[in-house]
Amino acid sequence: MPDTKYLIQRRQTWYVVVKVPVKLQKILGKTTIVETLGTRSLPEAQTLRYAALARIKGQFEALEKGENQNLLQVALNRREALTSADTTPDRETENTARDDVFDDIVEEAMDLEATRGPQAAATYFRVATSSSPLLNDTLDTWLKEASRTITKQTAGQYRSDAERFVEWAKKADLVMLSEVTKRIAGRYVSEDFEGLTAKTTNRHISSLSMWWRWLERKGFVEVNPWVGQSLPTKQKKGGTQTVRRQYTTQEITILLSGLEAHPLGNLFRLGLFTGARLDELCSLKLTDVVKREDGLWLSIREGKTENAVRTVPIHSAIKAVVEQMVKGAQAAKANSEGWLVPGLTPGGPDKKRSWNVSKKFTRERRKLNVDDPATVFHSTRKNLIEALEAAEVPIHTAKLLVGHERGDMTYGRYSKGEMVNLRATIEKVAYPKEVMRALWAPSATSTPTLVTPTS
Repeated sequence: MPDTKYLIQRRQTWYVVVKVPVKLQKILGKTTIVETLGTRSLPEAQTLRYAALARIKGQFEALEKGENQNLLQVALNRREALTSADTTPDRETENTARDDVFDDIVEEAMDLEATRGPQAAATYFRVATSSSPLLNDTLDTWLKEASRTITKQTAGQYRSDAERFVEWAKKADLVMLSEVTKRIAGRYVSEDFEGLTAKTTNRHISSLSMWWRWLERKGFVEVNPWVGQSLPTKQKKGGTQTVRRQYTTQEITILLSGLEAHPLGNLFRLGLFTGARLDELCSLKLTDVVKREDGLWLSIREGKTENAVRTVPIHSAIKAVVEQMVKGAQAAKANSEGWLVPGLTPGGPDKKRSWNVSKKFTRERRKLNVDDPATVFHSTRKNLIEALEAAEVPIHTAKLLVGHERGDMTYGRYSKGEMVNLRATIEKVAYPKEVMRALWAPSATSTPTLVTPTS
């Protein structure tokens, strides 16, 4: 006699039969679970039944623990059964195994409507009969790929924004990618961001748009519903939007005279004459100070963009500062990695060496009453660009120095600027006399003080 334990045959197709625990019968609205194995072969059914039994009993355990996702998991399992079921018509009934699975899904949805309500039944039926992935199914994969080219801080922001949307979608009974239409995206923006600024709202939208752009490339969706959802950010009359600016002559002289030389004063001087970003400067090593026939150069090996990778000539006005920094770094203890600015403690999600320096710079400039929120360390970059323009330096040459993209067809595509005399160009930079005198304020030779982590 053939082994048919846990098996039953209907219209030549084999099903697995499992008794529902008594305490779950009211929840499920049935005493037994009958699921097709999608085969008319008894030997194959005998093999498949144990995996089906383990899956069904796992669902029972999840229900007993009260897990909310159990309904979705059951629906996904039924979807898999529907997809893999045999589509060969029965000679007598003309039904296929897939037809049987679909009939089971309909029956189960009707049972759910009676026991857990129409919303649960509708969700179950949609998921079980759709080929669309669930919202959560692609999130981790997207972030894993995106993390190769973005910072940990940005990846964390993407995840936070995406998970906020997923939670909202759950409350709106939306669980699949295919359900996120342009109308749904617009509804989310209208409902979930009341009280937030347009800038903050647009950042959330941008994160979601990046996710959907990835989904488009992978073929999961055809349309990005977040395109065009951004809110206008035009400043209203009387508004107080902060616009970053360069430092004034007075502010520069105060900072040059008041900041301790190591590392803030030295970094500030480098910023004024190289236009380098703070993180670019804090990432420099002794090997990045290159001596050529015409003088010292700084090799910036990585930065915010591809164009940030560049070699910048050291202005004669700060040559002695750089030489002093090199000697100090060579003599510093615990500088086995050869940093040009040793003693910095990395911080933030991406463990940047500039993290704590940036915070200390803000605190120290405020102590010196240079407290305009429109100025930051990055303002030194604006100062250099203004000085380059005042010296009538061609814009394409200025871009080579500060690491901006040269986007036009002629110089941007056909020239790398290797024949441009950057040394002569940087020497054209001249700040007011007050600034040049303050470059050698007493603090410039003070005893080095290491930056420690902020509390």
